Amino acid sequence: MLLRKNMIFVMIAIGALSVGCGGDEGDDNTGDATFTGKLVDFASKTGRKGVDLVVLDNDTGLPLDPATFPSFKSGDDGKIELDLPKGIMVAFQATGQEDVAAPATPMKFQKTYMFNIDSESQGKRIYAVNTITYTTAPMTAGILVDKTKGILAGTIYFKDPATEEEQFVGCATIEAIPADGSSTDPQGDVRYFDPRNDLPASLVNAQFTTTGLAGTSRYIIANLPEGQYKLVVKVDGVQVNPGANEVVLRSYPDSIAISNIYVTAPGDATKNPTPARAECTVDEADPM
Repeated sequence: MLLRKNMIFVMIAIGALSVGCGGDEGDDNTGDATFTGKLVDFASKTGRKGVDLVVLDNDTGLPLDPATFPSFKSGDDGKIELDLPKGIMVAFQATGQEDVAAPATPMKFQKTYMFNIDSESQGKRIYAVNTITYTTAPMTAGILVDKTKGILAGTIYFKDPATEEEQFVGCATIEAIPADGSSTDPQGDVRYFDPRNDLPASLVNAQFTTTGLAGTSRYIIANLPEGQYKLVVKVDGVQVNPGANEVVLRSYPDSIAISNIYVTAPGDATKNPTPARAECTVDEADPM
């Protein structure tokens, strides 16, 4: 159930509201900016019209001033365009079913949350997980989903500071730690994606992330009690998303929350932390 592109990109601290002030040059980071995006089905990556959307406060997970930002529906081919405050991070909630002409059967979506989105993003993909994918994908990885708990998912990226290119990261593992400090033990059932079918796999088949173009660098953490979790990414036992890059993501019952995570090599923010070992990569011509 996993995702791409920007989403939070090296400065991704949940709840960080950074509204700048104008300088002598007349720059002004206050006011509104036009956000553009596209609501897509997580599995097929295709745009979906008529899906219910709500803009959320990135920190609290609550609606962002409902009077100013009422709920709305995605437009043709999933189009989203709205004015949002400049310089903040926001989240979106998607749910309901798409609007399609008869006799086509509309796709229904599980309640999906997507956090850590720059309010000034252009062409941003907002994912919604259809109910079939939500039910079957964890099962392929041997997970029995508890509907009283939530699922977290996303993609682990290195963003090249020179080119802005997003690269997958191989041999990364992830842990969800309660953000309230109630425990330091990892929570939930963690799985990574199989590059052969772009679906969660058993830990026997996918012990960690891999690089490549398809089904890689993605994670899913199921059966998390409601609450906030720090997502700690490690490569060879060393955390590669410390400090501001350590994402906090909220889990909701019977739903999925999505956020990408951006990492760098320890001590060198210009390098992808993927180790130079065969098991950390995937041959695109033969993903076996």
